[in-house]
Amino acid sequence: MLESILKQYWGFDSFRPLQRDIILSVMNGEDTLALLPTGGGKSICYQLPAMAKDGVCFVFSPLIALMKDQVDNLTKRGISAVALHSGMSSGEIETEMQNTLYGKYKIVYLSPERAATANFRSYLVNMSVSFLVVDEAHCISQWGHQFRPEYLKLGELRELIPKTNFIAVTATATDPVKADIIRFLGFSNAHQSFRQSFKRDNLSYLVLRDSNKLSRINKILTKVKGTTLVYANTRRKCEEIAAFIRQSGIVALHYHGGLDNEQRTKVQQSWIDNQTRVVVCTNSFGMGIDKPDVRIVIHYEKPDSPEAYYQEAGRAGRDGLEAYCVLLAEKEITSELWTSYPTTLQLEHTLNCLYNHHQIAFTSGKGITYPIDLIQFSEKFKIATWNVVNSINVLHSMGFVKLNEQTFQLPKLRFIVSNEELYAYQVKYELQDQFIKLILRSYGGLFDHYVGIKMKDLAARQKSTVSFVKKELQKLHSDGIIDFVDAQEGNTLTYLEARPTKIEINKKTYLILRERDEYRKHYIANYESINTTCRENYLLAYFGEIRELTCGKCDVCRLSKKSQLTTIQTSELIKKLKEITVNKNLDLETILSSFGAFEEGQIITVIRWLLDNEYLTKINQKYTWTKNQA
Repeated sequence: MLESILKQYWGFDSFRPLQRDIILSVMNGEDTLALLPTGGGKSICYQLPAMAKDGVCFVFSPLIALMKDQVDNLTKRGISAVALHSGMSSGEIETEMQNTLYGKYKIVYLSPERAATANFRSYLVNMSVSFLVVDEAHCISQWGHQFRPEYLKLGELRELIPKTNFIAVTATATDPVKADIIRFLGFSNAHQSFRQSFKRDNLSYLVLRDSNKLSRINKILTKVKGTTLVYANTRRKCEEIAAFIRQSGIVALHYHGGLDNEQRTKVQQSWIDNQTRVVVCTNSFGMGIDKPDVRIVIHYEKPDSPEAYYQEAGRAGRDGLEAYCVLLAEKEITSELWTSYPTTLQLEHTLNCLYNHHQIAFTSGKGITYPIDLIQFSEKFKIATWNVVNSINVLHSMGFVKLNEQTFQLPKLRFIVSNEELYAYQVKYELQDQFIKLILRSYGGLFDHYVGIKMKDLAARQKSTVSFVKKELQKLHSDGIIDFVDAQEGNTLTYLEARPTKIEINKKTYLILRERDEYRKHYIANYESINTTCRENYLLAYFGEIRELTCGKCDVCRLSKKSQLTTIQTSELIKKLKEITVNKNLDLETILSSFGAFEEGQIITVIRWLLDNEYLTKINQKYTWTKNQA
C-alpha cells in the first residue's frame, strides 16, 4: 500500500534509505524521531502516512515561506493542505479551522505559537487527528541553533489528545538536542529513533582563500558547469556579486528580502526552470525548494553556525550526482566584530523601543502581530539595523518577541452571507450586482474560504481602474457581504508575551544562549581556518558522528593525495613552512634545504597550495608567510 501511495502522489517507485521504516513507525502510532541529512526526504516521512491514515495531520513549522512552499507542492500533487500563519487575519484562520473541522484538509501547517492558543486547542479536541508533526525539531532545544521557546508548548498537546503520536524531524540535531526533543515532547519509552549518517558521498567540501573573491567565483563557474547558489550576508553584496558574474556572460540574478513578491517569484521560478544559472542570495532563499540538480553552492562569507552551513551547503547535489560546497575564506581573521553578541542592556533597550514603537500598554500585547519596517525603526531609535536584528533574534529565543520573515499577501475576500442574502442584495443594488457577478465568474470557492484576487485583472475585465475595484470591494465589506483583507507586504513582529511592568532578562538563559552562539561561531571559524583535518569529518564531528576514514574529496584530502602525504605529515610540513617563513623572505632553494624527511616534489606541491590559498605570499621569487593568517 505504501509504495502505491508513493507512486500515486510523488511518482517514485521506491523509498530512500530509512523512509519506509520511519513511515511504518508513524503508521503504528509510535512516537518517532527522524534525523535525516539535508535532502534526505524528511517531508515524505510524514506526508505519506498523513495520506494513508484517517484524520488530519498537523505540522508545526517555524517559517512561513517553508509552510507555503510545502503547501504549494502538496496542492500540485492533488493533496489537500493549508498553511495558517501570522500573515493571515483572524477571520481567515477561523474559516480554515472550520474547513479543517469538516474534513476539507489532510495536512495543516501552522506556527508553533498557535498551538498554545485557546482557539486552536478547542478545535483540536473536537477533530480526528492522525498524528502531530514537529518540523525543524531542533528549535525545541536551547542547545539547538534556532531555539524557539514557543516549541516548548507543543508537548502540552498530549494532555488534550493523549492517544495521538508525534513525529519530530530535523537535519541538524546534536546529541544534546536529540535528548531535549525526546524530553520536551514527552516521547514514550517505546519511541522509535532513526538516524541516517549526515555524510553525503557525492559532496566535496572546499575552503578557498582568495583576496579577490569575485574573480574566484568566476573561475569556479568556468571550471564547473551547472546550476549554482551563491550565499552572501547582505542585500548589497548579493546585488554586487550578481552584477559581476553577469559581466562574464553568465545568467545570474540576486534574491533578498528587499525585492517585492513578484520579483522574488520570478527569480525563483527562473532558477528552478534552469533559465537562470546562478542565484546570489541571502539565507532566505532555498528553504523548501526541492531542486535536485544544484552542482555548486558557494558561500561568499561564512555563516553563523555549522548547522546553517550544513543546511545551506546541503542544497547541492540532491540528485546524488557530484556537487561542490565552497566556502570563500577571509584573507584576514576579524573575529571580534563577527562574534559580537547583544548585551543585556542592549536587549532591554531594544525591547522597550519596540513596545513604545507599537504603543503597547503594560500587561497587554500578548499574541498580537504588528507590521515593522526595520530600517525605519533603526533610524527612529538610532540603533544600527544589524544590532536591531541581532537583538530581536535573541529576544525571540528568550520568549519576548518573534520577527516574522517578510511576506506578501494578495488581497483576499470571502462571501460571508448565504446565497439567499446575496441574491436579495444584488436585486437591491444594480451596480454592485454587476461587480459581484464579475467576482463570482473570476474566482471559485468564495463561500468556503478566502481567495486571493488580482485587482488589475478585475479592473481590466470591468474596464475600470484599480481604485474603482478597491472602492467596490470596500463597499461590499462595509455592507457585510464580504470580508475583504487588503494586500500586505513586509516584516511583522509578534509579541509572545504581554508587556511586563519591568523587563527582566533571565541572566542564566542569556549566558547559555550566548555561550552556545559563540561556540558555534568559533566552530565554523575553525572549519574555515583548518588545513590539516578532513573538512567533512570536522563537520560530522559537530553532529556527534566520529569517522576514522577521511572523505578523500575535500581540499585538505586532495592536497594529501596530490603530495602523497598523510594528513599528519601534511600538518607537520605546513607547520614547519610557517615557522621558517614568518617575518622572513626566503627563496625556494633555501626553503627546500630546510627539510630532510620530505621529497622536494611533496614540499613544492604543498607550497603551491599555500600560495593558491594565500597562506604564503611570493614577491620577487621570495616567499613569506602572509600576515594575519593562522
